[in-house]
Amino acid sequence: MEWRGVKEPAAAIGAKRWRDQAIRAVGLAEAATEITSQPYQGVPFRSAALYEEQERQLARREGCKRLPGELSEKPEPLPAYRLRQEKVAETRRRLQEARQRVCRVGDESQLSRDVLYKVPEEGDRGSWGFHPEMELLPFLRDLCALHSNQQLGSYLLQARSVIGHLCDTLNRLNTELFRLKESRDRLRLVLGGVRKALLLNQVTGRRRRGRPVAERIPDGADLLVDLEKRRMEAVKPTLEEPLHKIKSMLQELDGARKRLQECYRERMLVLDLVPQMMSQTTKEARKDCLTPRVTKELAEVRDVNVMPSPTPAGPYSYACEAAINKAKTMIVHSKALREKSDKLTEDAVALTKAAQKSVNDGLTQKMAECAVMLQHMEVSSGETRASINRAKRWYNEMELVKGMTLGPESTQHLTTRERLDRPLVKVFQRHPGTQLTEAATLVKGIAMLDDAMAETKRNINMMEQAKKQLDENIQEKKAGYQVDAEIVRFRKVKAPARVLLD
Repeated sequence: MEWRGVKEPAAAIGAKRWRDQAIRAVGLAEAATEITSQPYQGVPFRSAALYEEQERQLARREGCKRLPGELSEKPEPLPAYRLRQEKVAETRRRLQEARQRVCRVGDESQLSRDVLYKVPEEGDRGSWGFHPEMELLPFLRDLCALHSNQQLGSYLLQARSVIGHLCDTLNRLNTELFRLKESRDRLRLVLGGVRKALLLNQVTGRRRRGRPVAERIPDGADLLVDLEKRRMEAVKPTLEEPLHKIKSMLQELDGARKRLQECYRERMLVLDLVPQMMSQTTKEARKDCLTPRVTKELAEVRDVNVMPSPTPAGPYSYACEAAINKAKTMIVHSKALREKSDKLTEDAVALTKAAQKSVNDGLTQKMAECAVMLQHMEVSSGETRASINRAKRWYNEMELVKGMTLGPESTQHLTTRERLDRPLVKVFQRHPGTQLTEAATLVKGIAMLDDAMAETKRNINMMEQAKKQLDENIQEKKAGYQVDAEIVRFRKVKAPARVLLD
């Protein structure tokens, strides 16, 4: 080794051996200083506190990414820079060889691989007096604790990021559960409306069968009632099937939520000492930073929603990954089922409303037709009653005329002018062939009058029978009209809540 620190003078008084001993001692000190300072070249620290402070400065300046070189690099000539780089490379190579030969750290040693130590070269053992064991730093305990804290901090930050994603997934799952429950409630309301429409249809049919016999003839309103029944019976199963699917989906979503909550509680066990809020995790998740303080420089270099890779025993375990993926899949399926159920709900409401409206309109039209017919029948009944009164009056007058034509019942009550043998006739009949037709004409007229009165009597009976039938039909029409009016009123009052009737 070349002695650079001491140069031999041109002329010396002391003995050569004496000078050689001094020079050898100085050279030994310089060589030892150079060898021991090579592993720490570029990192001038003397204590754990200073080391931690310099690491914080690097983290703030470089955005949590370590860069090679000194903390404050000074301009240096190119030859010196190359020489220093060669020395650094040579030192790293020697240290690597020494680590492989001398110092092997096992898993049971509980020491970090990043612990800084220096190992003397094998060629210098005899001449320099070094032993083969490694020479640890004076603050190894603090450095190990610092590295452990760094590892724990990284784990906690990643766990906090996982918890942020778990919270987001839980919020989405809870929102989807709430919306699916709302869809289920709407579906139940519509299904209840369909069942109520079926009951109304049964009541409508039963009440219409209670009308008078003449009004039970099948009409368009009965066809509309039957059509409404068939439609409601067809809609009912299509609404019941999604309810069973929604029930199963809610159970699966609840199971996924329980798994997420279990993972959340498990991840939260290690976040008692994390100083930052959870809102900063979900928006600006960061890693590999040594300082917990939020600064503008760090905010610019943070990764958004960083999720670590899943590991069996890491912050993002396979159970958390399976729970999150299962929840996302269930959310997608639930959204599709909810959209389908909402579409079925809208279609069922529209169909129920249309069926209700068609039946009500049909019954209303039947009522209008019945009212028109009642008006015509009442007018006809009045005309028939007038005709009966007129015929009866004529019949009474004809009875009076017949009596007047027949004359009195006793001859004692006959006047002279009413007799067939009055003096004028006797004088006229003194000649032969002078017979009068007065008696035959009276007999024939009375017979014709009897026939007319009998015909009038028959007409009166016929008109009375027609009027009686007309009055009965009017009463039946009024009863049918009243039944239809009550049905329409009842249907509008008891209509399903989800069906808005005009």
